Amino acid sequence: MSDLFGKIHSFETFGATDGPGIRFIIFMQGCGLKCKFCQNRDTWDGRFGKKYTTKELIDKIIRYKNYFIASGGGVTVSGGEPLLQADFLIELFTELKKLDIQTAIDTSGNFEITEKISDLINLTDLFLLDIKCINDEICKDLVRSIK
Repeated sequence: MSDLFGKIHSFETFGATDGPGIRFIIFMQGCGLKCKFCQNRDTWDGRFGKKYTTKELIDKIIRYKNYFIASGGGVTVSGGEPLLQADFLIELFTELKKLDIQTAIDTSGNFEITEKISDLINLTDLFLLDIKCINDEICKDLVRSIK
């Protein structure tokens, strides 16, 4: 494992709503959108959050493996916007796959499919895609970019 780190807002160790079974949920810090209905506004600012290496997260996750594996669960990464930290997630999910731990990402999907994102897609078992609105004008009103 490398010296890469992820900026993490918080964890939920026994989540039951962010994918199948019991989930270990990692809330990433940072988001480029300012959705009017966001339930995690304190994750928006990427300057905050605690830095964790992949090894530190694996050590934390593995303590709960027996619970989520028995329920058909796994690890869900939410946010903020997880795809802003794709390099870190690629490394984390590569290690989780070695441990036979199911992976999920809760994302806005507001990203171009680059080679890096493609690699992450291939390591991810489940995507929870947050479609804001299918009407372009309403969507523009609901989602204001921070950029």
